[in-house]
Amino acid sequence: MLSEASKQKILVRIKKAINQGEITKDITYSVQNKDGIYQCVIKYYINGNWKTFWSTTGVRAGRGNIRNANNVAKEVVQLFKKEIDQSNDAKKEISIVEFQDMVQLNTTNYNPNVTTKADWDFYEYMEYWLKNIIKNTVAKNTYTGYKRNVENYMKEYFTIKEHKKTVKEITADDLDDFYNFLRNEKNLKNSSIDHYQDNISSAFNSLLKKKLVRYNPTDLVNPITIETVEVSTYNKPEILNLFKVLKDDPIELPAKFASYYGLRRSEILGIRIEVIDLEKDYFIINHVALQDDNKDAEQKLYFLDKTKSKKGYRTLPIFPEIKKDIINKIERIEKCKEFYGNTYNHTYDGYLFVHDNGDFILPNYFTKRFGKIIRRNNLKKITPHGLRHSNATLLHMEGVDIRDLQDWLGHQSVSSTNRYTRSDYQRQLETARAVERIFSEN
Repeated sequence: MLSEASKQKILVRIKKAINQGEITKDITYSVQNKDGIYQCVIKYYINGNWKTFWSTTGVRAGRGNIRNANNVAKEVVQLFKKEIDQSNDAKKEISIVEFQDMVQLNTTNYNPNVTTKADWDFYEYMEYWLKNIIKNTVAKNTYTGYKRNVENYMKEYFTIKEHKKTVKEITADDLDDFYNFLRNEKNLKNSSIDHYQDNISSAFNSLLKKKLVRYNPTDLVNPITIETVEVSTYNKPEILNLFKVLKDDPIELPAKFASYYGLRRSEILGIRIEVIDLEKDYFIINHVALQDDNKDAEQKLYFLDKTKSKKGYRTLPIFPEIKKDIINKIERIEKCKEFYGNTYNHTYDGYLFVHDNGDFILPNYFTKRFGKIIRRNNLKKITPHGLRHSNATLLHMEGVDIRDLQDWLGHQSVSSTNRYTRSDYQRQLETARAVERIFSEN
């Protein structure tokens, strides 16, 4: 029989052995003679490998002693098995408690000794997402909007003590509370709040891709109903009158491109002479001009050899009236180069929309001057983007199929095109011929 002191010594060694990992009770034992003393040798399976545990029985090897040694060995085995049971029960209790805690948190990390981005402060992670993940994947003006969202109201809300949480603690309820703060305290409309939702969703999707969180809480928030914004549009007489008002103004031709083709401001001002084929009467949209309104922006005006979406790259026909205007503009550019001589700005050579001195017609200049002319002449309020909507509406009412209209406008999805139109019927017609019919004086 083992003495109590011997049991305690053996238990210390057993605990040390089984605490090395996951162990099963499928053990075997034998009694072996080592240096004249019978030893209890236990074989056990732990962490996918077989190990041996040696413990002396205290019985001398010799005739008639093997039975006593075997009885002592059985005691050691019972101690071993009992300790395995107690250890597994303790681990099970701990794992249940940890799991119950963890399922309340949005993280895949169950190791308290390891820190992932899910353990970061939520606002700190949003800053990280802004500067290290999204910055180089979107256009500069888009990034400016994201930056404004994160560093203004998001910072104001999530850095105060009562709203400060880690990424894994953020729930859909937390986001609903934030959106209500934007509505009630900052008087933002749902269309603006939806941009915050998109930013947060994108940040969580980055974590999902790396399997650092279990779900995206933005998928569980109450639906954000976007208010329908009624964009002012012009009918044919109003557009033709606008052309008369803009006669010989620097933005006359850009406004015509917006009206005839429904082009975006960035697409119009990004047109280069090299993509215009006056023999075959077509031009290509493959380059855009953008302006960064951020006061800290290093570069206010910049250009991209890509469009807003894949559908934005398109080839469009040149209409007779537009062709005359293009030819006149190109000739005027060449005359101005001669007239201004050394003072002419050649930085933007090759672009169609430049001032007489060669300076670029900035996107914001186009919009502000357009608005000023509208007000000065007491015309119905409209923006250059409203002319894009006008083009879409007139074409759709003329019978252009929604799919053809999608290609004409360069929309990635038909749902975007549907927001631009205000007619319930559709027929197949050639889009370009429809434009000519719309603006025909006859």
